[in-house]
Amino acid sequence: MKMKSIKVMILILAGTLGVHTAFAQSRPPVSFQLNYSITQPFGSLSDYAEGTSFRGWNAGFQYSLNDRLSLGVKAGFADFYERVPRAVYPGKGEDISAVQTRTLQTIPILAAAQYNFAAPEARVIPYAGLGIGVASMSYEKYWGEFVEKRNKWAFQVSPELGVNVPFGKYSPVMFNANVQYNYAAYKFQEISNFNTLQANIGLKFHIQ
Repeated sequence: MKMKSIKVMILILAGTLGVHTAFAQSRPPVSFQLNYSITQPFGSLSDYAEGTSFRGWNAGFQYSLNDRLSLGVKAGFADFYERVPRAVYPGKGEDISAVQTRTLQTIPILAAAQYNFAAPEARVIPYAGLGIGVASMSYEKYWGEFVEKRNKWAFQVSPELGVNVPFGKYSPVMFNANVQYNYAAYKFQEISNFNTLQANIGLKFHIQ
């Protein structure tokens, strides 16, 4: 009976040490991510400003519930721009001859969830994510010196697929690359919807 108790205690102690070792090897649960972004507009947004936006970034904080699932928040910025050569536009009462400069700046603020498809010790960790929240849409169209503008908040959803590549086993710093689709329920003037495909590249830091 006494021998059996000793065996049980040894097994419990071994299990406790195993859990402690695994915990010690795990990355800290809080992480910060910073990315440079390139965004391609589609649909009516492309008709308004068709050029790819190279003026963007996004950043976010996450808390790991376990090795697979994380929750957090993220924000970003993208600037769409196009300058249209001088043309004559029909106006109220008379035509307008002007050089048009079109811009739309977006600042999304999203609640985010991420699921990893590989264990934390893997060399490459693919994942899927989803962001849901709102975006500030700043519309400005210049007719020469005169400007037509409007700021508005819109609902936005952003699913994404990406990979994290640790700089060594259990490294708290990882290279990140992902592609996300952005849809916002935004309508104003020529823009009847907001659809973009965004590529992000940067670093993810797990912090104590």
